[in-house]
Amino acid sequence: MGSGTTTLDVRGGRLHSRQRTGSTLAEVAELWLASLNGLRPRTMEDYERTLRIHVLPRFGERWIRSLDLDDLLLLKELDEAGYAAWTIRTILTPLSRLLSFSVRMGFIEVSPMTKLDRWDLPAVRFQGHRILDRDEVAPLLDAAPGHYRTLLASALFTGLRQNELLGLRWKHVDLKAEVVRVRGSLDRNGNDGPLKTENAVRDVVLIAGLVRLLKAHRDLSSYRQRGDFVFASRTGGALHWRNVTRRCLQHAVATAGIEPVRWHDLRHTYASMLIASGASITFVSRQMGHGDPRITLRVYGHLFDAARYAKGTRRSLERAYGDLL
Repeated sequence: MGSGTTTLDVRGGRLHSRQRTGSTLAEVAELWLASLNGLRPRTMEDYERTLRIHVLPRFGERWIRSLDLDDLLLLKELDEAGYAAWTIRTILTPLSRLLSFSVRMGFIEVSPMTKLDRWDLPAVRFQGHRILDRDEVAPLLDAAPGHYRTLLASALFTGLRQNELLGLRWKHVDLKAEVVRVRGSLDRNGNDGPLKTENAVRDVVLIAGLVRLLKAHRDLSSYRQRGDFVFASRTGGALHWRNVTRRCLQHAVATAGIEPVRWHDLRHTYASMLIASGASITFVSRQMGHGDPRITLRVYGHLFDAARYAKGTRRSLERAYGDLL
């Protein structure tokens, strides 16, 4: 770009035009991040972290106009370094949006991202959902440290996302009606934040066993007022997601001696329980907080098929061909 190229500056939250002889990727990245509105705090944090760790160390001081296809093939270096394909594609997302912003604002004419061939990208292989069976649930709960057991049971038997569960307050738990009213969540810094989508606002049914656990948990807690966290720290604040993952779930998995489990797998397990119990796809979708039953069907369709057809198919095949064996 020459001396007449228009770049942007951020003053008081507004974008203004000014003249420069050139701009580095780091400068444009700062402007792009400042221009983003309406993103979930978690998404914004992910973009900033990805740029800081993976993009700016490599390209931050480069003139953005100098980036080309060969630079983007650094993805192959990440692949060779052992990064997962999904991680590499996650790095691409903010970089691609940053380059599109650069084209729109006149920093560059064409984004080098458009020159990438699909074969240049590592293939993401779906690993499937880890769903705990009945024989794993009891050992996992028994292995959880005592003050975390109700939290882990609530994750398994409500399907709440981790940030929804950690943001749960007693005013959201109606033990008489046997429902949890999902109305908020915590961000990664432990601050109150919005739910993932509008459809995440929902009332989740509680089984009687979980109602008893929550009542006992409340009676033993020093923090039981309506505005208090259901799962509070010793000082009454919110539990930190990383500590909960490490001290609760990972500890319980290791102690129980079962196959590795991610926090989100607890949510998948709850969905499978609903489906196995005969719940309709619409009900499952609402309980999970999905925006559309088609999302539920895409993720869990194979479980619906198994629940609906497996037994009948087995009986039919046995009647028709069992005598041949």
